Amino acid sequence: MYKSFEPKRVAQGLPPPDVPRIAHWLDRLEQKSQALLAWKGSEAVAHTILCPMTGGSVEFTIFVHQDYREEGLGTVISRLTLEWAQRMGFSHAYLTTETSNFRALRLFRKLGYQTTSSYGDELEMKLDLTSFEFERPEAA
Repeated sequence: MYKSFEPKRVAQGLPPPDVPRIAHWLDRLEQKSQALLAWKGSEAVAHTILCPMTGGSVEFTIFVHQDYREEGLGTVISRLTLEWAQRMGFSHAYLTTETSNFRALRLFRKLGYQTTSSYGDELEMKLDLTSFEFERPEAA
């Protein structure tokens, strides 16, 4: 997924630009975080990451391959990941995003994230997981 991911180095230099650095980054993430992947056949198309912080908080990160954006996948995988974080006992989820990443900002605000600070072209956002409600589809 990350080999063809665009735009390269979209947020805080992530994802890394080449395969060796992508592999190193993913290996480090595997050691200290939890991840959820969405697959289409044998191809990963979305990746969320939960990296524990101090005080019962977790850092949330999401990447959706450009061929699968604007289809609702980011919303679904984010909700699943945040519900998972809630079930693991985390009380707050934090993230950092660029102010120019309008698609991501729209998603984060829809999920209930609130801006806590800004610096340069980045925003830090926080979600209270104790009041986060996972939207279940209605039964048919």
